[in-house]
Amino acid sequence: MPVDQRLKRPACYLLLSSLFFPCLLLAQEYSVPKDEFGYPDFNGVWNFNDSTPFERPPGFGVREFLNAEELAAKFARLGAGQQRRNRREEALSQRILEEPTDDTGAYNSFWSFYDEPFPNQRTSIIVYPTDGRLPVTQNGVITQHSPPPSNPCNDGLVVIADRPSRISFGAISCDRPEDFGLASRCLLFPQSTGPYIKANSYNNNVLIVVTRDHVVLNTELGNDPRIVPLDNRPFLDKRIETWTGSSRGFWEGDTLVIETRHFNAKMASVFMRAAAYGSAENMVLTERFTRVGEQAMEYEFILNDPSTFTDQIRGIVHFSRLNAPIYEFACHEGNYALTNMLRGKRLEELRAEGYAR
Repeated sequence: MPVDQRLKRPACYLLLSSLFFPCLLLAQEYSVPKDEFGYPDFNGVWNFNDSTPFERPPGFGVREFLNAEELAAKFARLGAGQQRRNRREEALSQRILEEPTDDTGAYNSFWSFYDEPFPNQRTSIIVYPTDGRLPVTQNGVITQHSPPPSNPCNDGLVVIADRPSRISFGAISCDRPEDFGLASRCLLFPQSTGPYIKANSYNNNVLIVVTRDHVVLNTELGNDPRIVPLDNRPFLDKRIETWTGSSRGFWEGDTLVIETRHFNAKMASVFMRAAAYGSAENMVLTERFTRVGEQAMEYEFILNDPSTFTDQIRGIVHFSRLNAPIYEFACHEGNYALTNMLRGKRLEELRAEGYAR
């Protein structure tokens, strides 16, 4: 690679909006290094923090990109938000030291990672439909919403028309384990499988390992590896449904393309932290991974599910190389909290009937 490109590339990772536009030009000139098999070298840990909203705020209309002023304002807001979190946590820590409390706290900033070395300049992750919004759902498709975190058993706050529970967190009720969200049961997380959509500020990491005949994508959240053959073998029989689906991959130039189908019918077509749209039973997901810099990768997904939506969905997320390992995700929410919430609900019912003190 020419020396002048290596000297210019760091400008792509500055959060200064005035230096972002040259990145789009450099991405076209970037020469992807090859691994020992002659494939583009994707090996390593990639972080998919991306503060771009999934759906486009209506005020942007069909405009796909922020201008320089809007991008600078966005990162100023994000920086101010982090400062507010730090001040709030410092005050809380001081109060806990000075006053007796039974509050053990929860996830503070220690667990979070907000950096975006390869910032996404788009107004939304969704780039098609052109308004950046989810398409209209088909008649009869059920959309489920997670209840507020402070009310994990729902208790009628969110009316959900039908089982199964396809939400991520919380529950549609505490009547039985299957009514809890998939993440609460440690089965599936929004970051576990494609499309990789940022759902919170931690564990947004995926380890990619490429061999001659396979690609393995192992997400930190859930430790759920996807093993993708590259040898043109047929998809699994449709009767074999899995949470992460049946994936097959191939190279299109320097782009890794993965097509996945035959998802479990109990998984949502669009599976978010707070909402679940339809069923993924008939969904076909196409993902495209393209390195555009030494530390940068563009991830594109196309979601086709005519049983759930009236149109396809296309989105783009920015990945950044993370020079760090990924760790085991133990999921104590499912190991301990699930049984405790069910037990607590049964005791509450017994007390209401006068059978428990």
